[in-house]
Amino acid sequence: MRKPRYGLTRAQVDLCTRRRAAGDRAGACAAAGIALEADPAAVAARFGAGAGAALDDDLRHLVPDLLRWHVLRLYEHPARPVAAGAPIPLTVLGEHGLQLVPQTGGTRFALRYDRLDPDRLASGLHGLRELWDARHTAGLLARCGGYTRLPFFAPDGTRLEGEGPEAVTERVVADFRAGRGEQAWLEAGFDVDLNNSAPGWYQALENGEAPAAAQLAYVAWTIATRAGVEAVHVPAARYHRFWIDRLDPTGRVKPRLRVVDVAWDMGEPSVELPLTELYAPEDFWDLLLGRIAPGDLHPLVAAALFPARPASDPAGPPPMAPLAPVRVRCGPDWHEVAFRDGVLAGPHPPEELERELALLALGGPAPAGCAGAAIAWRGGPSRLPARLRELRAELFARAERGEADTVTALLDAGLDPHVRAGDGRSLLHVLPALVPDEAGPRLLHRLVAAGLDPTAPTKQGLTPLRHAQRAGAAPALVAALAVFAHGDGRAGRLP
Repeated sequence: MRKPRYGLTRAQVDLCTRRRAAGDRAGACAAAGIALEADPAAVAARFGAGAGAALDDDLRHLVPDLLRWHVLRLYEHPARPVAAGAPIPLTVLGEHGLQLVPQTGGTRFALRYDRLDPDRLASGLHGLRELWDARHTAGLLARCGGYTRLPFFAPDGTRLEGEGPEAVTERVVADFRAGRGEQAWLEAGFDVDLNNSAPGWYQALENGEAPAAAQLAYVAWTIATRAGVEAVHVPAARYHRFWIDRLDPTGRVKPRLRVVDVAWDMGEPSVELPLTELYAPEDFWDLLLGRIAPGDLHPLVAAALFPARPASDPAGPPPMAPLAPVRVRCGPDWHEVAFRDGVLAGPHPPEELERELALLALGGPAPAGCAGAAIAWRGGPSRLPARLRELRAELFARAERGEADTVTALLDAGLDPHVRAGDGRSLLHVLPALVPDEAGPRLLHRLVAAGLDPTAPTKQGLTPLRHAQRAGAAPALVAALAVFAHGDGRAGRLP
């Protein structure tokens, strides 16, 4: 089961909240890894007072940590809200020119202002204010197909199914998950016309956005009426699109859904339905599949999806589990190894590990048991136990999503900082992704002081400095890495 990658910690959420409450917009954005480069005064001087006032209003209600929460999920699941395989245009946030620009591998961002390109509105984040505007977070419930509750859940977060208007969405989702795409669209209220459908129509039918399907007919009618046409078309798969007509808000006539080739001319005017109208936050799927609990959500998301959840129950991204001891087969016995004071240690005296390291340096075989686990953790040739592999994977995943607080907390708890990923990356290689910007240089000094080699490359020969330069890391981090790389701080190298 895929584990959610949060990219945000409760400490970050708390810090952003405090800074927003104090009116520190730039500080709140910085805590969420977003550089605020949009200045209402400058915009007013260039584009007029109305543009400056609109930008100021957007920034006043912007929740940067909420934006980060949702945007990182768009990177994780590129099929939403755009067609599968297409790049995510993470730019337009609102109607007034506020834009989000990805930086440093998609974990750090900048907020800028520019004139809107109308062609980008349909596929950007335009129309999804629920993802970042404090005034609109309640709209997340409708995005997930809910009216009075989240499908498959009661308002307090317990499981519930088959009651109220959400039951239709629940049946549609169940059909899609079971591979019954045609039945799902019929359940959603459509007349599915497959006469003369494009080849591969079944793939398009099963590629539906399940929570939106039950509400799509009304949304299609709204969009078509606004444009003065009687049909809409919707990207359905790489080579297909849905053509929806016979739109009647009274429900006397079922809307017709056809699957056509993207190049076909249907011979009648239509309007493209913005993909944002089909977007359901990934939180819905994580909740449905048990990947995440209601209390693990961003606090504003939890409040929107579960309004009856007790206010006394805290919500927010969960921390990594504590560093528990791990059982290792060591000769004929089973021993426990645990992280203590920056070392993965077992019940053996330190001299035994030093002896194994010396033998390995002289060309001896890779050690097993407790010594083998300690050496494998540092990138050596021994086999790393499964539980430690999981810990290493989660550590690097969270670090690469920007969780500086997580890395710091684990180091404080005694984690051995010399860990190396399978491709040879050390914690020095993930520093460019950490949020906020000042976290990278701070942890760099700590890691080098602990003995990490600032010049040690990955298996592809990429040093921490070169990686930071390639990733567009903050200038302060690049400068600090350059100082260490050209100094004499070489330590901690495995034999």
